[in-house]
Amino acid sequence: MPLRALRSHPSPLYRLPGSALVLIACTAAVLLTIGLSAVFAWRDRDEAVRQATGVAGNIGLLAAEHAARLIESGDLLLTQTATLAGPAGTPLPDDAATRDRMALLAASAPHVVGLEIRDPSGALLLSSLPEAAPGGARPALKPDGMAIGIGRMEGKPGGRSVITLAQPLPGAAGGAPRGWAVAGLDARAFRDVYRSLDVGYGHSIAILQPDGTPLLREPEDGGIMGGNAGDDTASHADDIVVTRPVGDTGLSAMVTIATGSVLHRWSERLWIYAAFAAAACATVAVIGALAIQRARREREAEDALQHAYDTLEEHVHQRTAQLERANAQLEAAVTDKEVLLKEVQHRVKNNLQVICSLLRLQAARIDEQARRGFDESLRRIQTMSLLHELLHRSDEPAHINFADALRQMCDGLVRSDNPTAARLELEAQDWIVDADRATPLAIATSELVSNALLHAFPHGHPGTVRVMLERDGAGMRLIVRDDGVGLPAGMPSQHKRPGRGGSSSGLGLNLVQALSHQAGATLKIERDGGTIFTLTIPEQPARQRAKTAA
Repeated sequence: MPLRALRSHPSPLYRLPGSALVLIACTAAVLLTIGLSAVFAWRDRDEAVRQATGVAGNIGLLAAEHAARLIESGDLLLTQTATLAGPAGTPLPDDAATRDRMALLAASAPHVVGLEIRDPSGALLLSSLPEAAPGGARPALKPDGMAIGIGRMEGKPGGRSVITLAQPLPGAAGGAPRGWAVAGLDARAFRDVYRSLDVGYGHSIAILQPDGTPLLREPEDGGIMGGNAGDDTASHADDIVVTRPVGDTGLSAMVTIATGSVLHRWSERLWIYAAFAAAACATVAVIGALAIQRARREREAEDALQHAYDTLEEHVHQRTAQLERANAQLEAAVTDKEVLLKEVQHRVKNNLQVICSLLRLQAARIDEQARRGFDESLRRIQTMSLLHELLHRSDEPAHINFADALRQMCDGLVRSDNPTAARLELEAQDWIVDADRATPLAIATSELVSNALLHAFPHGHPGTVRVMLERDGAGMRLIVRDDGVGLPAGMPSQHKRPGRGGSSSGLGLNLVQALSHQAGATLKIERDGGTIFTLTIPEQPARQRAKTAA
């Protein structure tokens, strides 16, 4: 396709300069890079929030399980303290032996600050802590089950913030409780574990009562602990909050992670996406600059190529016009040559007909013995005239269909040279042959057929002469066969030539052999119930094959 045709393509992209296309492609690549970087960064933000939510869930599960185990161990000590308080209906103990046993129980659990036995009003009767003064009412004790609260225990070591577990001591006959067994769990056992957790974000952990009020919170001021420098320590409504139940106590562990700390860590990774986007944009810019420079060079090369193409196209048009004129002249010359050749063939045929007429006139004035030679010569000239007539009629002046020549020639021989009752049968396949080979083959066939009609059936005996033209591998085979009396005993075979003093029949056979050799064919004579002459004709004569090989 010419370059101008390519640039005139209906699509607008084909009409744009190469540098403009490169700029469009680079701009699209930069926008795509920035867009993809933003999408990946936002997806990373969502992944960071999901990851922080998972961390909060795991921390909440750990805090709930830890609190459940501590409360479970405290409840076990309460049960044992209730056993020390004696059975229902007995007075509550306040002796030193019971206090010592309670102190041993409290010492068995490091997270238990102390154990107490209180009267039904909640006043302290007996404590495992030394120097704990009796009295001091304790509110928030529920008579219908274990109560959990936050408070302080008196005595040494006293003043600690503790989580109290209170269990009623059953009274007589299922009546009102006769007192309370109280266990104080050290709040530091909870807080120390919460402080040791490496969450990686700003967070807070709280144990909530069933009504949602905090029983314990770390940090105590309700802010955010841990995380990275610069995190927002205040709680916000969009913080990540996960709640887990603490066993069957009715309490729950709540973990809060500040969204600001999560986004701060995510923002520290933004430089990766920014660096990637900047590197990609810089790469696109460099490639775009190189592509624009190359596009300019290609445009210059296209212009030079277009000029060369236009010049070449003009030269081709000029040369084509010259060739067309030369072809027209050659076609005219070929047409003239064909007309001239047909005219020559026609004139040769007419001249041969004139010769035949002259020979017939001359033959009428000579004796019978000399007339036979005139008749044979006349027959040969008629055969040549027939070939020239076929060449004149043929579409190819130098080639004829040899089967048509055989049909017309045999028809003429039957009418002129058949004094007996012999029949002439012809089976011929179409074979296009050039005039140089057709002439000797036609004269040789005329000699063989005429000789069979004149001499194979003496004294008017009936018989058949068969002429066959058939394919033989890569060549043709011409057979002239009769069932007559056969050749005389003195006649030569195909392997011997007769002398000069031979008869007219010997002269005809010599002529057949010479003509066969001229056409590049081989002659074979057989005596089998008559006489069989076989001409094997190769597709290409031997001398032509030798010239082609040379």
